Amino acid sequence: MGGCVGRSDELKYLEDVYEKVPVACAICGRRHLGKTAILRSFCEDKPHIYLTGVAGLKSDNINEICRSLSAFAGKPVHFDDILDLFPTIKKICGKKRVVVIIDRYSDLIGNFQEFNSYLRSFMNRELPGTKLMLIVCDNDSSIFGRFYYTLDLKPMKYLECKGFHPDYTPMEHLMAYAIVGGTPAYQKLFSGKPMDVIRDQFFDHMSVFSLEAEGLVAAETEVSAACTKVLSAMAAGAQNVKDMAAKADISSSYCQKMLDDMEHKGLVQKEVSSGVSRRAVYSISSNIIRFFYEVVYRYTHHVEFESPQEAFEMARDDIDAYVERGFKTVCMDYVTHNYDYSFMGKLRRKDDSSDSIIDFVAAVNMNDVRRIMAARCRLHGEPFGMADLNELMERSKKVDGSNKLFALFSGPGFDRELTDHAKVDRNVLLFSLDDVYRG
Repeated sequence: MGGCVGRSDELKYLEDVYEKVPVACAICGRRHLGKTAILRSFCEDKPHIYLTGVAGLKSDNINEICRSLSAFAGKPVHFDDILDLFPTIKKICGKKRVVVIIDRYSDLIGNFQEFNSYLRSFMNRELPGTKLMLIVCDNDSSIFGRFYYTLDLKPMKYLECKGFHPDYTPMEHLMAYAIVGGTPAYQKLFSGKPMDVIRDQFFDHMSVFSLEAEGLVAAETEVSAACTKVLSAMAAGAQNVKDMAAKADISSSYCQKMLDDMEHKGLVQKEVSSGVSRRAVYSISSNIIRFFYEVVYRYTHHVEFESPQEAFEMARDDIDAYVERGFKTVCMDYVTHNYDYSFMGKLRRKDDSSDSIIDFVAAVNMNDVRRIMAARCRLHGEPFGMADLNELMERSKKVDGSNKLFALFSGPGFDRELTDHAKVDRNVLLFSLDDVYRG
C-alpha cells in the first residue's frame, strides 16, 4: 500500500469513513508518525487533491494550493483570495467522488486567521451537497473539536515495526524498537545492524538521531532548557515530581508545569503503578529521547570533544542495560496484545522504585475468570530456572489476589527443570524472545 508499513487499522478506519461521503475527517499526530504515508496509501486508488499549508508567506500558501489544484484539474487554476478555495474545489471536482486533503493545517491558519470559520461554514453548509471526503491533518489535536470522525495517530506497536526490517532477528527487532520506538520515520532511518546504527547515528554529535533527539525537545516543549533538566533528572532515576525538582534544582510547581507540557506533547507519560506508593510516577515515553538521555547524554564530553568511537565502546554496558529495560516494556505490550486485560502496571516500593523481582503485574480475564499475572523478564544472562520461579511466587504474596498466574519472559531461555514443571503447572507461563516477536 504505497510503501506504508503496518497501519492496517488506521487504513481500515479511513476506508469506512470514505463510504460515508460526503464527510469530513480529522487526522492528528505528532510529526514523523506517518500521517502523510497513511494518506498516500489510502489515496493511491482514489481521485484526490493534496493541499498543504506552508510556514512562509500568504502568497506561498496560495501558490502551493493553486499548483496542486492545477495538477488535479489538468489546466491552470489561480486565485488570490483563500476564500476562493472551496468554490474552486467544488467547480473542478463537480459530482466526482474526490478525497480532498488539507495537511499542515496550523501553517495555513497561521497565515489566514479567517480560515477556521471559513472551514466550519463549508463543512456545515456546502459539503453535504458534494461527493467529497475532506481530510484535515495537523500535529495539534485542537482541531478535533470540529470533527465527528477523527483519527488520533499514535506510535506503532512493536510487532508492526517488524515490517521495516524483514531480515532482522528478534533481538535486532527489539534493539531497534527499544531505541527509536514506533515512529515510522525513525524506523526507516534505522538501517543496518543495530550496533552499527547506534555507533554511527547516536555517538556523533552531528549524527541524525542525536540531532533529532535534541531538536524534539527544543521544538515540542515550551521551555526547552528547563525540560532538558527534567529529562536529565528522569534519566538519572527520578520518577516523581519531588525528586525531579530536587535534581533539576527547580520548584515542584514549575517541574509539574514542564511535565504537563511534555505529557501533552507525548514526550513523557504518567505511569500506572501497583503498590504502596500513591504519588504520580512519570517516565520518558519517547524511545529516542529516553535512549539519548539515559545513555548517550552520559558521554557528552567524549562524544563532543574526544572520541565518539571511544564513547560508544564505553557505553556498551549501558546500551545492554537500556535494551534490557526496553525488553520489559515490550513484554508488557505482548500481554496487552494477547490477553483481555483490565489493569497493567509496575509494582513499586514506598520510594517509587520498581520491584526488583516482579517487573509488572496485570489483571487478565481468562475464560471469564479474573487472574492476576505477576511477570518477571530477563533479556541477558542465565536461563530462568526453578529458583527464579520460586522467587517470583514468594514475592507475589505481596500482590493482592489469590488466583495468580506466574509469567517468565526470557531472552536466554529456560532450563529443563523449569520447562518440565511448566508443562504440568498451568499457572506458570514461559515466553521466549521468539514467542514475544511471533506475536
